[in-house]
Amino acid sequence: MIQGERLADEADVGAKNTEEYLLDALARQRAASVPQEEPDEDAEGHRYCLDCSEIIPLERIQAVQAVRCVTCATQRERFAKLSKGRGGAGRIMNDEKGFDGK
Repeated sequence: MIQGERLADEADVGAKNTEEYLLDALARQRAASVPQEEPDEDAEGHRYCLDCSEIIPLERIQAVQAVRCVTCATQRERFAKLSKGRGGAGRIMNDEKGFDGK
């Protein structure tokens, strides 16, 4: 075997490993995007947001299997990010006693 062929083989193995890793990551991403909650659908096939009951556009459903409209999903994501942090607004928002500590 010539030295150049060996390098090409190693590059092929690396490319194959990278491709397998990316396919696995995509599969995990798709599995994570499957809704954990049952969608609210009517007999006509319309899907309604679980928070505000607005009809979710078909394009959004096809893209991310949405069970919430963009507005409600954005609010939930922002709140989740705030509540994960230490102290600050997230702590205050999660504090059932209110702002004054009572």
